[in-house]
Amino acid sequence: MLKNNSVVHHINARMTEREMRIGGSLMVKTNGSIVTSVPSAATNTGNQQPECNGERVDLLVRLGLLKLVSGISGITEESLSETLKLNLNRLRAVQPQIQKIIVISTSILVFRQIRMAEQALVNPVAMENIVVRCGKEVIELLDLSEEARIEEIAEIISGFSRDGEEAFNTNKLQARKAVMSRMLVKSLQAGDSVFERISHAVYLATRGVVLAGNGPQGRKLAKMAHRWVGAVDPTDKVVAAAEILVAVATVSVNVHGQWYKYLTDNM
Repeated sequence: MLKNNSVVHHINARMTEREMRIGGSLMVKTNGSIVTSVPSAATNTGNQQPECNGERVDLLVRLGLLKLVSGISGITEESLSETLKLNLNRLRAVQPQIQKIIVISTSILVFRQIRMAEQALVNPVAMENIVVRCGKEVIELLDLSEEARIEEIAEIISGFSRDGEEAFNTNKLQARKAVMSRMLVKSLQAGDSVFERISHAVYLATRGVVLAGNGPQGRKLAKMAHRWVGAVDPTDKVVAAAEILVAVATVSVNVHGQWYKYLTDNM
């Protein structure tokens, strides 16, 4: 399934091969495509979930799981405690969901920056409307295509960027698309300032739902985190990923709470 030009499988902090491996189902290469595949275990719970009660064990398990799935390498059985091994597939399934959100948010942030640099739209309302439309198309591309290429995202973005005479200038359109592709590849590499900014925002958004639940308060926190970076609002996707973590954490604390308490009391 891996290809020379894919955005697939693990974030690899070592960029010696000029690639970024994302969470277990995504990988970015400089000339690459995006392959997204979420295992069937990553299903939305669909139920109202409780917020963190503030109890130390509950808090530590929720944040520990979030940190685990936000890591740069794929989750292995060896990286889990015995209390979590049965949830290996579910936790693995969350990583590509989070990384897809990063790809979507990064793409839209790059688009917004280009529009502002070109001063193509000075009306804030018009800017937001076109950002929302562009974001929806990027999301649809990544949701519907298992092998969406970086160039396809650049095609969408450049389609929303072109104006008037540029629509009839093939050379100019191709040059714009190439620039956008390079910007996307750069921005999706570990260590890049845009990547770090977006990754942190996604972490904060997911943490908001993990701690506050999937109700109105959790969704409000997720929206605030993404508004901070000026990216499209992927709250539904953030909630879907966080719900799995909350479900795993809740069951694990109910079953193994005394063991976790013993560990934390002896830290």
